[in-house]
Amino acid sequence: MRTNLSAYSMYQVFLNNPFDPSYDKLANALHFGVIAAGLLPVCAKDLASPDRLRLEMLVDAIVNCHFSVHDLSKCRGEGTENYSRFNMPIEMGMAMFHALRTQRTEHRCAFFVADQHGHQIFASDLAGLDPIHHENDDDLLLTGVYEWLRSVVKSPLLNLQPTVAVQEKYKAFKSQLVRIKGGSRNGHATHDEIQELMYRMCSGWGWWDWRNSKAGQIEFPTLPLSLIDETHE
Repeated sequence: MRTNLSAYSMYQVFLNNPFDPSYDKLANALHFGVIAAGLLPVCAKDLASPDRLRLEMLVDAIVNCHFSVHDLSKCRGEGTENYSRFNMPIEMGMAMFHALRTQRTEHRCAFFVADQHGHQIFASDLAGLDPIHHENDDDLLLTGVYEWLRSVVKSPLLNLQPTVAVQEKYKAFKSQLVRIKGGSRNGHATHDEIQELMYRMCSGWGWWDWRNSKAGQIEFPTLPLSLIDETHE
């Protein structure tokens, strides 16, 4: 778990999205959009503490993130028992309450769905919030996230780049990601390894500078990466 969420609250974006493998490409787009903006993504995968309830850690993370992004594109029942998953709506509700309770001065939310009309059936309360639809296209999701951040984050806190530049660098990231020899059971890069690659690449482009101080090096320690065609990076 990150050691000091409260110290970075103004720069943190809580990401609420599915964790199943079919969503991995879209999850990468979410994280890349945040890091390319010079900000700090936080999601449930970053929270691990055996002596704390998961729900308590999620509340703590949301309260200490000034922004949050919620993707409700997984809305149908799955498996033989046709269950739908409700963790994401629960987390979205907590974030919305925090935003409304503080009159959006301490928290801002963005909402994403797969298509333009489906949410009017499964989450009709979103209709007045104009959720952004991405058609399950990671490039559209990346663009939506980055442009939303650009519209709500104060410019001194944001790495301000043309959207097309972020799109081009995202392609470079995807090309590099396939070279990573991952630590997961299937050989794919883990969540931490993918995030580390984004940190390194965006740092190299001058977009993400959180390791430029001793405090940042402690809070965001470098994770070793192994490349498929090399022993070390």
